[in-house]
Amino acid sequence: MKPKHLPYEIDPSQNRMHYYETYWKMVGLELLRKHFPNPEVKSILDFGCGRGEVLPIYQKQGYDVLGTDSDEECVRISGKTGKAVLLDTSDPLKQFGEKSFDAVVCYHVMEHVPSPIETIQTLSKIARKAVVIAVPNLQTLTGLFRRRVSVANVNEGHLQSWDHAHLLSLAQRHGNLELIEWGFDTTILPIFNRFGPRLIGQSGMIKLETKVFPKIFPYHGLSVLGIFKPV
Repeated sequence: MKPKHLPYEIDPSQNRMHYYETYWKMVGLELLRKHFPNPEVKSILDFGCGRGEVLPIYQKQGYDVLGTDSDEECVRISGKTGKAVLLDTSDPLKQFGEKSFDAVVCYHVMEHVPSPIETIQTLSKIARKAVVIAVPNLQTLTGLFRRRVSVANVNEGHLQSWDHAHLLSLAQRHGNLELIEWGFDTTILPIFNRFGPRLIGQSGMIKLETKVFPKIFPYHGLSVLGIFKPV
């Protein structure tokens, strides 16, 4: 059975979970701006660009962004708002070259690849100054309260996942990357998630789950997200 692909269209205005798919890319952008402001970092490769949300957002901040994806439809969609090319999955390093971009961003892609070590080493070699990675977090508060193990709790296309310690181990011990800083995106409280939307609406939930709860439970967000430098 072939796993389902990500939806080619989302509506952040109607679904706050769709909003969060763009939000972790904004958190990554803030990390880049904090540690490598323009023009220190100018060129960026969005590795696994998906629908291409990164391209217009980062371009507006003055970055020269190229998206790449293994899915032809994603490349087509991304090409509507920026530059995107089809990824050569057999040899991305040869396709782009060593130290060919100031930074590489890779948002919720690593969990789909058959060899995370090979992929993270490739990202480290392509980037001159920074690599920003986000992956699904194994330690969400929702996961902590599950009473049984079921494949229903796992995205069909995910082959692996991490907590902060294991992503740090992968990056430092196997990826030739050194952590600069963690970023924190969205923290969902299971009990409040049930009745909160009826009480305070979607906008209220977004404010709580992106601004308030991450400060209380920083390592239990949707993503394990960090900015690293090649060493």
